[in-house]
Amino acid sequence: MLSQQTIEERLEGLERSNRRLKAILSILFCVGAVLLFIGAAAPKIVEAEKFILRDAGGVERGEIFANENGRGLVFFNKNGERALALLVSDQVNGLIIMDQNGNVRQSISSKVDESSWSIFHPGSDSAQFEVVDNGLGTALTVRDRTNGDRVSLGISNKGAAVTLIDKDGANRAVVTDGNLTFASFSKDGDIAWSPGWDKFSPEEQKQINRAIRGNLKQ
Repeated sequence: MLSQQTIEERLEGLERSNRRLKAILSILFCVGAVLLFIGAAAPKIVEAEKFILRDAGGVERGEIFANENGRGLVFFNKNGERALALLVSDQVNGLIIMDQNGNVRQSISSKVDESSWSIFHPGSDSAQFEVVDNGLGTALTVRDRTNGDRVSLGISNKGAAVTLIDKDGANRAVVTDGNLTFASFSKDGDIAWSPGWDKFSPEEQKQINRAIRGNLKQ
């Protein structure tokens, strides 16, 4: 038969075991709550119409946005000017690169029926170097600092041609892969010289010049 002292010792041991069990359960509960909180605070999907990227000083350095006009990614330089922009829309997709002063220096764009690559002089409204490809063919244009066309190269199903243009916008020389392989022009737009040009009569030369001027106006 168990004595009173033995019973009390066993009860004390049981109470100590219960206290340890409660402590372990409390720790497990806390760990589970923390893991649940971390899982809720870091979802795999984050939804927003705009994200802003800031540096350690809180200055905006970039943004990702989506609205009814398009979607894009924009980065800013240390002066707060746009440095690079990647844009996507229903009409055209493009990449625009600026210099440190925010001037557009290059652009690449593509849409269903046309792609282009343009290089700009700072502050210029038109590209100084431009390549365009569309259903009509491929064209390369070089412009001067006044945005006037000076060199033009074109390739299409009708053939290829290179044109030199003066500062007043008049064609001065043309090289083609057709019957008239080379021609130089006066400031008035008439042919000044071409291989075999002297074989035509003055009247034939006038007719050819009129035809050329008519094609240039179209």
